[in-house]
Amino acid sequence: MKLRPLVPLFALLALSAVSARADSTFDQTMSVEAGKFQDRVTQAARDLISTRDRITSEKAPLLVRLRAAEDRILAAEQAVSDQEFRRDQVQSQRTELVKQVDAVARNDAYFTELAADALKTYAGELGPVDRPLATRVGELQHGLTDDRLGHAVPAAEVAEFLTGEVERSLGGYALAGTALVPGTNELVQGTFAHLGPDAYFVSSDGMHAGAALPSTENLDYPVVYPLADWSPQAAAALVAGQTALVPADASGGKALRLHETQGDVVAHVQRGGWVAYAIVAVGLLAVILMIRKAVDLLALKCASRTAVGTFLREVKSDPASAQNHLSSLARSTRRLFAVGLAHRDEPTEALEERLEAELMQQRLQAERRLPLLAVIATAAPLMGLLGTVVGMVRTFALITVFGTGNAAKLASGISEVLITTELGLVVAVPTLIVHGFLSHRIQNQLAILERQALEFVTMVRLSTASGLAESTESSR
Repeated sequence: MKLRPLVPLFALLALSAVSARADSTFDQTMSVEAGKFQDRVTQAARDLISTRDRITSEKAPLLVRLRAAEDRILAAEQAVSDQEFRRDQVQSQRTELVKQVDAVARNDAYFTELAADALKTYAGELGPVDRPLATRVGELQHGLTDDRLGHAVPAAEVAEFLTGEVERSLGGYALAGTALVPGTNELVQGTFAHLGPDAYFVSSDGMHAGAALPSTENLDYPVVYPLADWSPQAAAALVAGQTALVPADASGGKALRLHETQGDVVAHVQRGGWVAYAIVAVGLLAVILMIRKAVDLLALKCASRTAVGTFLREVKSDPASAQNHLSSLARSTRRLFAVGLAHRDEPTEALEERLEAELMQQRLQAERRLPLLAVIATAAPLMGLLGTVVGMVRTFALITVFGTGNAAKLASGISEVLITTELGLVVAVPTLIVHGFLSHRIQNQLAILERQALEFVTMVRLSTASGLAESTESSR
């Protein structure tokens, strides 16, 4: 029990001994390792110094190469910048060139279109006189439509051709050809002289000279319209290329064409066809009826009121002497009173019927054929409308075949079909007016006759009553 407190002391001493031994071994080890580490540090320092020397020796060439590489990079960047600048310039130039090409293409298309329109207009104005030019015009038109040839060159050729034609037209030129003489429809050989827009023709024998215009009937030859004030000497001098006085048409030939389209009455009716002839026949019948009814109206003449009053007073006072005065009255009144005097002794009812019969007889005679005038006045416009419809059907049939390309021809056809309407109105309007006038005058004269008949019956009644009164008084 007494040794138990010493145990820790022995243990501590043992540990101290072990620790002292261990410290001695650790110091030795640390000293050895420190020496080794010092050697490695020394070697590392030498290696570092060697490496630094090698780096220093190798750095200068590398710096030279680096600088050379940087210079090349700068040069390449400058070259790239120059190329980009040139690329932008080229792109800008390309854009400008594309715009110029588009503008040139548009101008070319516009110029070609103008050339085509001008050539088409020129070709449309060519007539039978200009047949040699039609071939050249056809070639130019083909060139404008041929894509293999392009458009600029053909358009320029068209411009040169038209310019030359304008210059030639202003200066005047002559061409040999054939023309049609109106009226006789004779074809004559001669020379056409062109002065600006006007053309003149002089036959080879000098018998025919005048203005040359295309025919309105679409004939292959132009028509020569004689000019009254143009002397044969001046015409011959013109085609010979000498100085000559030439009559100019300010209307461009329209006045001559208008004169040709007008014609005479017979030609005007002929353009209306068979319906026009029927309307003319009906119109002649209406004229005959109007003349006949005018004669009937002159025959239906009543005596004046003064003459009738004098005659009726004589009928009342002395019927025998009144018979002798009938010849002094107008025809219609004389016929009426002659019937009245012949039957004055009959009863009043019978006398009135006799007079009424005479009035009806004169009415029938005065009004006969008068309704026919009314029928003509009503039927003539309908006949004109019939002719218009027939003509329009024919015109539309022609349009179906030939189309509506020529508005002038279409208007000419429509004007011809309207001739029947014109003729129908020409017949109907005077007939209607004359019918109204005749009807009014006849009714007026018949009303006067009816009044005179009533006056005659009244006067006979008064005369009879007066005679009865006198006989009664004398019997008393």
